[in-house]
Amino acid sequence: MAKASSNKSELNVLVVDDDENIRLVLQKTITKQGYHVSTARNAEEALNMLQRSFFHVVITDIMMGEMNGLELMQQIKEINSLMQIYIMTAHSNLSHVIQAMKGGAHDYFEKPLQIEDINATVNEAARRVTRWSELYNRHSRPPVATSGKG
Repeated sequence: MAKASSNKSELNVLVVDDDENIRLVLQKTITKQGYHVSTARNAEEALNMLQRSFFHVVITDIMMGEMNGLELMQQIKEINSLMQIYIMTAHSNLSHVIQAMKGGAHDYFEKPLQIEDINATVNEAARRVTRWSELYNRHSRPPVATSGKG
């Protein structure tokens, strides 16, 4: 089990929402799970943070200032196509759900958020990150030289 807790500390999550209460609740909830959490008030701030730091997961609201969460997701996918992005909104409609899923969102949450769903999602994201890291490390090692008859 010690290995799992060390993997938890390796997950970096960025929460993007213009509602400070949502940012604080998610930061507290996800941090309590043992992960690193940063927050941004809007998409522009999130993009600046993504240029300076590495995140495995972004959880973003749809309805925000000048750039919405779906536009942010498109820009993030251009930066890092493997980024795990989760969309949340209080203004859910079928069009948003379809746009989010077609755009590459891993999941879609309606507000009010269910903390159990967030915890399960972040734990699954951490499992994916660990698995991808293991696969990358296994396949990026140079082949072992063998002596054979030539």
